[in-house]
Amino acid sequence: MPIHWSGIASVAVVFLVLAARPTPDEKPWELAAPAPAIRLRPEKLEQLEGESCGSCHADVLAEWVASAHAISWQDEVYREALTEKSRPQTCHSCHIPKPLLANGLTPRAEARSELQALGIACTSCHSAADGTQLGPAGRPTSAHGTRASDNMTEKASSALCSVCHSTNIGPVVGIAKDFESSKQQERGRSCIGCHMHVLERQPAKGAPEGAAPYKGRSHAIQTPRDPSFLARAFEPTLASDGKRSVVTIKNLAGHRVPGLIGREIRFKAELLDAQGKVVASGELDLDAQRYLPVDQKLEITLGGVGPKVRLVGEHVDPRADKPVRFLERTLELSR
Repeated sequence: MPIHWSGIASVAVVFLVLAARPTPDEKPWELAAPAPAIRLRPEKLEQLEGESCGSCHADVLAEWVASAHAISWQDEVYREALTEKSRPQTCHSCHIPKPLLANGLTPRAEARSELQALGIACTSCHSAADGTQLGPAGRPTSAHGTRASDNMTEKASSALCSVCHSTNIGPVVGIAKDFESSKQQERGRSCIGCHMHVLERQPAKGAPEGAAPYKGRSHAIQTPRDPSFLARAFEPTLASDGKRSVVTIKNLAGHRVPGLIGREIRFKAELLDAQGKVVASGELDLDAQRYLPVDQKLEITLGGVGPKVRLVGEHVDPRADKPVRFLERTLELSR
C-alpha cells in the first residue's frame, strides 16, 4: 500500500527519549508514573558508593536509580557499543558528565573522573562550582547551600537537557535540535513537561520546621519503553474520499520519532466492514532512516471504504526480546 512521506532527510540517529504531548483535555503534570514494559540492563543502579544525596532525598533516589540516567555508565547496551568505537572516550562526557551548571550553563559536557558508576548523577544537573545545590526554587535546608536557578525551571530547563541531547556523535543524533528548531519552547512545551511527571514531595531532612509539601518532578523519567507514554506521541485519524480510506498519523512529540538506531515503530491498519471483517490492510514502518519528522504526518492508504479501521502499533526496541504493543485503537469515520 502506498505510504506518503513528508520532508524526510536520511540521517543516522538518535537517543532514547521521546517527548509525548498531552492531548487537549490534559495538562502536562497529569502524566502517569512511568510503567516501562521494556527493562533496562541492569534494571537499576545497585552500586551507590559515594552517593550521598539519598540520605536526605530518599524518594528522589528511589526514582533515579531505576532510570536510564542512573545506569548511563553501566548500561550493557552502551558498554557493548563502546567496544566497536576507536575513540570511546568521546562518548563519556554525556554518560558521566561533570556539573553542567557549575559556572552557568556549559555549552559542552565534560567527563568526570570520580564516581563514574553513578552515571548522570545528582551533581551533574544540580551542583554549582561552590557546592551550592541548584533547583527551581532554592528551598532552604541546613544540609547544604541552595540557590534557585532559572536553568532548573520548566520554562528554561530544556536548554540544560540539550547540552547532551543535542549532541551528534557515533550512533546518536541530537533530537533536542528538532525541539529547538521547531520552537517548542515558544509554544509552552519543555523536556521535563513531557518526561518528568509532577508529584507531591515531602520536605527533605534539614528543611525548616513546618515546611510544607510541594510540587516536584519525578526523576524516574518517562521513555518510549513505557507503552502508554509512547502512544501519546501519535495522533491517528481516519478519513475517506469515497473510494479509499486514509489513516493519518501525526507526530505529537517535540522531535522526530523514533529516536534510536535499532528502534522501530510499526503501525498496521485493518479496514473493517460492517460485520467486523477485515477487507483491506496497510502498514507503516518507522526507523532511524525513515522517521516521522517533528509536527509532520504520514499516511496509510487502504483500498476501500468501511466504517472502522483497527490500528495497532508495535515498538521494536534493541533491549526487547520481541515487539511490544503500545497502541490498539479502533478509528471511526466522522459523521
